[in-house]
Amino acid sequence: MKQTSLAARYARALAEVVREKTALESMAGQLDEISRVYQESKELRDFLGNPAYPLQAKKKGLASLTKRLQLEVHAARLVEILLDKGRVDLLPEVAQEFRKIEERMLERVAVELTTARALDPALEKSVVTSLEKFTGRKVRLTRLVDPAVLGGARTRIGSVVYDGTLATRLAKLKLLLIGER
Repeated sequence: MKQTSLAARYARALAEVVREKTALESMAGQLDEISRVYQESKELRDFLGNPAYPLQAKKKGLASLTKRLQLEVHAARLVEILLDKGRVDLLPEVAQEFRKIEERMLERVAVELTTARALDPALEKSVVTSLEKFTGRKVRLTRLVDPAVLGGARTRIGSVVYDGTLATRLAKLKLLLIGER
């Protein structure tokens, strides 16, 4: 079985337990947070993945972490189940799959907007309004700043990328003028 489909099963099971729309949003945020901590901490990954440490020591350490992050009971229990089953490495994928479920249930879409510099609040609000009209759903905007785009914006909606950056336009113009070398 593929890792993604397994992660999706854990995410669906958690969504079945949570059910309420407001709780789904909170749970998705908590899973994102524990996933971020797991991905950023090599020590944590090594500790949880090392068979030399007893399971009880891992559970105690994980319980301490979930308490420090103030995770709700269901999120903490999911992480404990993943640890028990030897699948704690699926945590980032489970968080992603849960976020997809949450967005589908809340009729929302994740949009990643990359610009050369941060947008002022009025322009950002205008962009969000336009994106909501375009997609027909509420938008959860993730803002990225990348000076390499030079100007314009790159928007990712799901797996579709709309690239209106100056860097891309210049690259296309260069290709048009001098060809492939």
